[in-house]
Amino acid sequence: MENNITMTDNGSIAGDVSFSGDSKVHPNFSNAKKYIGWPDWEENVCDICKRLKNRDFLFVYGIPRGGLTLGTQVSHKLGIPLVVDYPAYWMLDWYHWRLKQGIELKSDRRNILIVDSICDTGKTLEYFNKELRKTIKNTKAPEEWNVTAAVIDVDPKAVKLCDEYISLKNPREWIVYPWEVGSKELTNL
Repeated sequence: MENNITMTDNGSIAGDVSFSGDSKVHPNFSNAKKYIGWPDWEENVCDICKRLKNRDFLFVYGIPRGGLTLGTQVSHKLGIPLVVDYPAYWMLDWYHWRLKQGIELKSDRRNILIVDSICDTGKTLEYFNKELRKTIKNTKAPEEWNVTAAVIDVDPKAVKLCDEYISLKNPREWIVYPWEVGSKELTNL
């Protein structure tokens, strides 16, 4: 098989080869890793964008870290602004600040999109949904607001927290996304 892999300067691998391998033992996963290559990732991003394209989102928020990659791509593909912080940070983004202050936005869009690459336990999505709803409650006509959560891979136990997803993941499988290949976090386990 021809190898079309190129190592980038940040340690990531670009190319069209799917990977598989073993990891050191992790308490929540089997030792099998499932490596997602860039072509598969891009296909998943396109699929999620197709499902979301006819909705009128005010902005997309990408949950750090995998959600930032997905959020950036969704933002570009759907032409909606990307928000890169969340309510607990001191530096609040423009949209969130205006919502908290009760300042009406010029846009009449009332749909917010939260994205992440993976949803294992669902605790992260629950947290962000709760924080956004607290903020929305203080706006005029809070019932008009809609928060949509979209992920690429979701654990079957957490699927009820996702409005859109691409695939159900094996709960014991450790997924490694393309930007994580070569990460020092993976070698220190």
